[in-house]
Amino acid sequence: MTLKLPKSFTWVLRLGVLRVAPIIAALTVASSFAGSGSPDKEVLDPQLSEKELADKRGKALVDQHCTRCHLAPDPSDLSKEYWPFALHYMGFYVGMKGDEYADMRMEDFPPMFEPVQDYTKRYFLIQDSTGYIRDLYPFKHHMPPQPLMSKEEWLTMREYFESNAKSWTDMLIKRPRDPVIKGFKPVVPNLDLAPNGLTIATKVDPKRKRIYVGTSVLDDFVAGGGRMEGVEERDHLIAFDLESGKKIGESIVESDINHMSLSDNGGVRALEAGRFPMGSVGIGNISDYTFEDGKIERHMLVGQKQRMVKHIDVDVDGDGLKDIVSVSFGDGIYGDAKSELAVYWKTPEFDKVVANGPAEIPAGPLSEALEESIISRDGGLIGVSVGDMNNDGLLDVVALVAQAREDVLVFINNGDRTFTRHLIYEETAAFGGNVIEVADFDGDGKQDILILNGDNVSGNSVDNTVPAPRPYNAVYIFQNHGDMKFTRKNIYPFHGATRATVNDFDNDGDLDIVAVALYVQWNEDLPQGFVYLENKGDFNFEAQTLPKEFFAPYIHVEAADVNGDNKTDIVLGLGNYPGMGMVPTDWRTKHKSMEGRDPDLPSVLYLLNQN
Repeated sequence: MTLKLPKSFTWVLRLGVLRVAPIIAALTVASSFAGSGSPDKEVLDPQLSEKELADKRGKALVDQHCTRCHLAPDPSDLSKEYWPFALHYMGFYVGMKGDEYADMRMEDFPPMFEPVQDYTKRYFLIQDSTGYIRDLYPFKHHMPPQPLMSKEEWLTMREYFESNAKSWTDMLIKRPRDPVIKGFKPVVPNLDLAPNGLTIATKVDPKRKRIYVGTSVLDDFVAGGGRMEGVEERDHLIAFDLESGKKIGESIVESDINHMSLSDNGGVRALEAGRFPMGSVGIGNISDYTFEDGKIERHMLVGQKQRMVKHIDVDVDGDGLKDIVSVSFGDGIYGDAKSELAVYWKTPEFDKVVANGPAEIPAGPLSEALEESIISRDGGLIGVSVGDMNNDGLLDVVALVAQAREDVLVFINNGDRTFTRHLIYEETAAFGGNVIEVADFDGDGKQDILILNGDNVSGNSVDNTVPAPRPYNAVYIFQNHGDMKFTRKNIYPFHGATRATVNDFDNDGDLDIVAVALYVQWNEDLPQGFVYLENKGDFNFEAQTLPKEFFAPYIHVEAADVNGDNKTDIVLGLGNYPGMGMVPTDWRTKHKSMEGRDPDLPSVLYLLNQN
């Protein structure tokens, strides 16, 4: 039997932030197993019931095989319907061949999606009884040639997870809809920008009255890292005049712009994610662009990285020069993933070297302008922030890892361009971390840590993919008590939480949070893709959302003054990602949330601050 895919169904996920991502590549449960043999039979008490004995056998197998690579997964991590798909994928890491489950079958990728073999094994997994489907791609180089456990043991493990998991309908976050946001007016800007786009990054320059927008296209890379045949559209960086909305300039870029900052030369610093799947040579980079007098100049600062996610311009060593801190997600489980947490130290010659530098450079930093220090190579580095975490006057680096291991890391600055690593928190592999930010939310002078977890590619009830809502998707804050001690606080459960920004929007002296979700629960009549969390003190936040007529899956949020009234507004970027397992193909015309609305949605939306 040959698998017939919907015309829109495609597997390529490119956003580094989405582990897809974005993004992105996302491994819904990026797990691997190691070890061999059976659990110690002495742990199985003959006085237990048959179900209790089976659960003990299953848990013992999990503890033996799974924990070599990450925390032991719990049945509550995923829905009953999703576990057989997750386990089938993970089975390749204990030498399973993929034919162990009688109710599931594998199908190869169509040649158009996989013209070149690479480092993953791609396949579709179909469950005929339900019609559910998933695209999966375990890493070839972590697959043992011989089974490390028996088929009977493997089926025992499946029974343990499925028999103790909840159905997907019981895993939905259930609550009354939040009230409509007060103090902000949604406005469609007059930008000369096509609707229904994919806007992963924006950057407002209020001083020069400009907004820079990164626009992305779908599916321009395929297995092996080359461009997909027939895709002529390209990703762009566009500069607009904030007042008139007219284009100042437009530049084609090689890959998605995941993040931007304002550069000191009057332009914008743009981080390009790079290709997914990764090629032998990375195309992720950080470059400075200027748009002046009809002329566009580009000077690359860091070149040939794999799936870059974010950068920060900040003076880390206190020499008066702004360095660059960045993360690259890579693609893999261990140190071979080509992930990097790096600091690029700015030299005194930076401005002169960059001004005379080329548009493109070889791998690494621009010679004589930046000096590179790799702080960590943990597979799946997806977020970074900077702050003085121990109040010693030095800026430290905080990072989020989200590939198999789900870790919150603090790298304490030793003052000599070296850092000491601290593991603050770890979660099971299904956690799906997306964002990490540092801010003092309770005003006690200590920097707290904001976390968003909501990476749920193909688990958000899109088309015929198996549903897997995760009720632990949320906005979290880790309260800093000093001495590297933190308490995690669940601020707001939020399906598919993807991006966030922190600011005192209402000017009351404390920090509020705005978060958006790309992976909304599409089975709901009106999913939630936006939340404004007004800080009420003592880590209590009041949630507000957008009115129905402005619902959309958003992938980007920025805090900036777009109309020059000295109030901080909110800029949202549309996450229109049809045909990729993240939004339904026909959501703009068929979903209930769009009834009575114009199907042409703005690629950028402003929320003007009225406070």
